[in-house]
Order: sequence, then structure tokens, then C-alpha cells
Amino acid sequence: MSRLIQSLILFVMIFSSNGFYANTNTGSNSGRDVYLCEEAARDNVSYYGSSYGKKVPITGDVSQLRYFFNALKLSKSSRIRVAHYGDSIILGDVISEGLRENLQAKFGGNGAGFVAINTDDFGMRKTTTIKFSNDWNEASVFKRNPKNWPLGIAGNVFMPSANSYVQYETSRLSRSLKSFKNVYLYYKGSNGIGSVDFSFNSGGTQSKKLASTDRVKDLLVTSSSDATSVKLTFKSCTNTYFYGVSLENGNGIYVDNFPMKGQSGIMLVDLTQPVLKEFSSLLDYKLIILNFGVNVVSPEYNDYVWYEKKMEKVIDHFKSAFPNASILIVSAGDKSVKKGMSFSTDPQIALLLKSQKLIAEKSKVAFWNLYEAMGGANAMESWVSAKPQLALKDYCHLTSEGGKVVSDLLSEALLSAYNKAK
Repeated sequence: MSRLIQSLILFVMIFSSNGFYANTNTGSNSGRDVYLCEEAARDNVSYYGSSYGKKVPITGDVSQLRYFFNALKLSKSSRIRVAHYGDSIILGDVISEGLRENLQAKFGGNGAGFVAINTDDFGMRKTTTIKFSNDWNEASVFKRNPKNWPLGIAGNVFMPSANSYVQYETSRLSRSLKSFKNVYLYYKGSNGIGSVDFSFNSGGTQSKKLASTDRVKDLLVTSSSDATSVKLTFKSCTNTYFYGVSLENGNGIYVDNFPMKGQSGIMLVDLTQPVLKEFSSLLDYKLIILNFGVNVVSPEYNDYVWYEKKMEKVIDHFKSAFPNASILIVSAGDKSVKKGMSFSTDPQIALLLKSQKLIAEKSKVAFWNLYEAMGGANAMESWVSAKPQLALKDYCHLTSEGGKVVSDLLSEALLSAYNKAK
């Protein structure tokens, strides 16, 4: 089947799903408003409870979660960060948004956290609206980086033109996302000449000069009152690398969503140690979630030992850069293939799960079985047929509602382990 026909089928599938939502930008790449299964977009209806899925405890080396659990005890007096890396299952802030909402409700914090200058899923995000000029240059770990630019924490890096801009606007999706006061802008390689004009809520424009630095640095701009939007315009910054902003308000939890469409996770070793350590000194993650797997599934494999070895290197890489962070592997979920007139779990999933458990065991990190949490074998078909729909008809990806179910189950597993560790 040609790629054009596949895209048309997926396009129809997306628009027939519940609550489709499209974000916009003013650049020439606004045609990216729809993203498909590793190309498939999700609906955007909030979900607040379900009988689907089941409680599954965190296993593996649960004691390695002590860095995160110890930090939670200090949430009233400090900012605690969670990095959520994943493939297209977390595109559009899916799963991350619910985890953020649940943790902020218990431990405080207001704001979406880190958001890149622009994202492949900006058209899907309902937690933050992103608008940007079409004159940004970009490199990333999952696209191209011909000039070997220093890739950032989200796997990408951006360089502006003469008057490039980006604007972020909050969502009314949850209490903790409605407003922010502090905007941290992350950059590197400034010669001290450039400056950033900024305005909150379409108000008066102010300006701040960038410091001269060859390390990753943050520039803090602050609103005197609760803000729902901020616009940043970059002046004389054409040789400076920019990574994104963090939208925040006060102490508590911030969950940063880092989706990497079509990836397996093994490319995370391409984020260099020096840059990761520079980000570590600023963001100091206490929990790193690795939510990959389904993109390596193939009937040509009899095992996934090769994947185990590569992901073990990724975990060692992150342990070195973030020595005070806990690491949690979230397994692949259920993925169905069609047999005759019905759907059943892809037999490769069992082999992959075995390897993902071994990765956690050998690397001495925690493990959470998303496949079992979804209900185990052949669960995906019921998620697709659920009312409201919890998974897309590609029998692979979650809707926003399905992501809420998963985030509730993951939050409960983390809090249960936290309470036992007290």
C-alpha cells in the first residue's frame, strides 16, 4: 500500500476519533498540525476515571527510586523535576499531562514545565499552545544534525534568525496549567551581544540581555502577576543555541514531556555527557522515565538481546549525567495485529517485555509493566472499542482519554511505592 494511501486512511481515522484538536502556528510548517501513528494523532477529551486497566506495582530495583522519593519530602521548599522520555505513545503530552496533574495535586507545583522552542506535536498539545515564526533553524537526535550542534535535554536544538519569535499560551485543562509567573529560557553559546524581548499576556514589551556563556544557561523572566501567555522575540541571537522554556509558578513537581516519534530510545546516547551535565546542574532531575519499546518490534527477531545491550548503555549514560536521579523503565503496552476478522496481541510483545524486564534487572533500576496495567493479552481490542475510546484504531496508540487511564495507574503505582518506602 502506498504511503499516500496509508496517510489518507490514518487522516480519516484521526478525524473520526473523539474530540480532535489542532493547534496552530504562523510559520510555513503549519501543515504539521496533524501527526500520524508514529504518525497518528490523538483525541483531546479529558478522562476522569475508568474501569479499564488494573493496578500493577512497580518492580525491579525499587530502592533506586529513593532519589525521587527523598526529593518528594521536600516538595514544599524546592522544585522537583521528572523527565518523561518516550516514543509516540506520549506525543501531545499524553500520559505526561495526567502524571503531572496527579503529582502536582499532591505535591504542589503550577505550570507545564519544559517546552521546546517548537515540537513535532505542537498541533496535538492541549496543555500548551505554541506559536512560532517560520525562520528557525533546527537540529535533532531523531532528524538531522549535519553541523553537529549541541543537542539539548529534549533531543533538539534551535537557532533563530534576525527576529525569530516563539509564543506559549496556557491551557484551562487543569488548575495547575492555568497560569505561570516564571519563564526560564535555556540557551548556550551566547557571545553576550544578543537580547530577548518579552511580553506577558500581550502587554508591554521588556528586554533582557543574554549572558556571555559557552555552557547551557537559563535566563529568568518574571511576570508581576499570573500570566497565561508569554511571547519571546530574539534580537542579535543568530549564533546562539536555544532549547526551550520552562513555565513555572512556585515549588513542587514539574513533569517534562519529551516525545521522540518513531524512536526506540537507543539514540539517547547521542545526547552528549557535557551538555546533559550542564542541564543537570540547572534542572536536577529526580526521576527519569524511559517509555519506549514498541518501535523495535519485528517478526524477524527471535529475541531482543541487541536491544537490551543498547538500552543498558543508555541507562549508564543517564546515570553518569544525572547521578542523583531515579530511573523508571515503563514497558511497551499492548499492541494488536489482525488475524482473520479479529485482533490479538502481537506475539513479539512477550519477547520484548522479557528483554525490558532484564534491562531493568541488569541496570538496577525500577520497572513498571504497562502491558499488564492495560489488562495483559488482547487488552488493546477492548481499549479501542471502549466508549469513550481509549486507543486508536491502529491498535497501537492511546487516545488522550486512554493516556489519562495510564497516567492514573502509573501515579498510583509510584505513590504506593513511595508510601511503602516511608
